[in-house]
Amino acid sequence: MSDEEPKESAGGMPDGIPAPPPPKPNVIDPSADQPTYGGSKSADKKKKKGRRHPTDPYEPLKKKKGCGGCCGCLAGAGVLVVILLVSLSAALYFVGPGRYIAKEGYIPVTFEEPEITISEAPDEPTMYIGNNITYNAPTTNVAIAIFGAEVTVDGDFTEDVSLTGAKVTGTASARFAKDLEVFAAEFYDKGIFLKGNLKGRVMKSLQ
Repeated sequence: MSDEEPKESAGGMPDGIPAPPPPKPNVIDPSADQPTYGGSKSADKKKKKGRRHPTDPYEPLKKKKGCGGCCGCLAGAGVLVVILLVSLSAALYFVGPGRYIAKEGYIPVTFEEPEITISEAPDEPTMYIGNNITYNAPTTNVAIAIFGAEVTVDGDFTEDVSLTGAKVTGTASARFAKDLEVFAAEFYDKGIFLKGNLKGRVMKSLQ
């Protein structure tokens, strides 16, 4: 019997005896439903329209449909109405009957009373402004213009006449040697005598 001790192998085991196999590494299967930094897949499914990567672009912001939009529309409509009113006023003043004051130099005469009757003709071109105006001077030898809600004229007119109102009436004894201009929603012609031309714009002509 030999006195020599058996030599150990490099793995710490005697010669002839194999070393035990190393333990298996704990490898995580990436296909398995394992928790990660961002949570489980079920949690990811609950996210709606989230950014998948920090470099993904943001979705464009949507305009609000609340009071901001409505107020903006109302403000725009209000500005448009004001512009239209100003334009209409300017057109009426400088192109319509108002041009007699702005360009022709007529003397403006304004009445505050709800009804007024003018029985004396002026000495120079005049524009009368009021509510319900009746003009019945026997003879008028200067050009006149009348602006009112209701206008009624009678008598002889040797120069141009302009009448503007919602309702304009010319009596049977109203005679015009030159042009007659009428701007009215309703024009009642009771049998006027007109030697010149009828101008202006009338929505409804009645007798």
